[in-house]
Amino acid sequence: MMANPSKSHLQRAIICAALAKEKTHFSIHNPSDDVAAALRLLPALGASFQNGIVTPTSSTNRQDELILNVGESGLLLRLMSTIGLGFAKRLIIQGEGTLLNRSIVSLTDQLRAIGLHVQSNNGFLPIVIEGEITNSSLSVNASDSSQFLSGLLISLSQRPFDSVVHVSALSSKPYIDLTIDVVKDFGVRIRHDNYDTFYIEGNQSLSAQKINMEGDWSGASNHLVGAAISGEITMKGLSIVSTQADKCMLEVLADFGAIVEVNEREIKVKQNEKRPFVFDASNCPDLFPPLAILACAAVGTTEIKGLHRLVNKESNRQLSIVKMLNVLGVNFKIVSDSIFIEGNGVVQGGTIATYNDHRISMAGAIAASIAASEITIDNVECVAKSYPNFFNDLEAIKLAN
Repeated sequence: MMANPSKSHLQRAIICAALAKEKTHFSIHNPSDDVAAALRLLPALGASFQNGIVTPTSSTNRQDELILNVGESGLLLRLMSTIGLGFAKRLIIQGEGTLLNRSIVSLTDQLRAIGLHVQSNNGFLPIVIEGEITNSSLSVNASDSSQFLSGLLISLSQRPFDSVVHVSALSSKPYIDLTIDVVKDFGVRIRHDNYDTFYIEGNQSLSAQKINMEGDWSGASNHLVGAAISGEITMKGLSIVSTQADKCMLEVLADFGAIVEVNEREIKVKQNEKRPFVFDASNCPDLFPPLAILACAAVGTTEIKGLHRLVNKESNRQLSIVKMLNVLGVNFKIVSDSIFIEGNGVVQGGTIATYNDHRISMAGAIAASIAASEITIDNVECVAKSYPNFFNDLEAIKLAN
């Protein structure tokens, strides 16, 4: 089976293509909602997307005001909060759906800390941002998310002078690696000392002839977990040298006792032993839902750390996972920043509420492979946010097994 494209990789690349000096070629078919949201931003940025080609604007003038709608994408919100100021003096960012219910207090604090003027709707979207980043030395607290730092690094590469960014409490370091890899494809250089201090040269030109899309480790992890608990799978399109944070799922599956075979062309996972495990998901919070299902399949108590990263997602993901475990009849307890799940290899059936969270929907579907009775997902359409073909692919895997 071929892995679905990574929205994290594509969204970054699309925004870089809008900043580039030349056209960039993509191969995008049936884009996820978040990727489609990035493509819809292009006209507002003076760029266009047609026949697989992003054509950037030739203008260097900043507009007086620019309104951007980032859909439900928290990544686009944080990227464009600084990148967008390269296009306008006054930036208004709007959103849709679940993003309207997510607090942006941390983002407004970060923007003000680097000298920008910010107004929000009592800590929620829409947000109005004005000003320019004039200091060559900046300090950023990235404990809540690395996404703001990603956008800041890209935007600073377009300024007329060099910059240094001092970062404290950086979460999700692999996503910063992903950002650095993407901009490197466009010819941009960003250096750092152990992720504490970042050095960005100014006036860097972006240019990439063609973007080769990476397979999405986040979405694929659900299928890999499904194979580890109830069958086998061969997946193609996943880069073993990728900087995507969720590549670490392979380590967890090996600890769980699954048979894992990796080569340059494909990854094979097959069920074998089902051992409990201990894993810190702080740097890869999107893995929490499938990890919870993996823990249910284990025989014994599993500890998954990093609950603090789950509150401000598409849903309150800690609560969503707890509700899912209750439906599945699985015993668990929460202690500090960890959840301890007592697995016995099977779960009950029932109706799982997704709270419009794509990752809960996918994980709930995977749980059906070890369920004693039928599982119903209350909103399967929400998977379109990251993986529109998820259920079609799941059916194909079922038929193959």
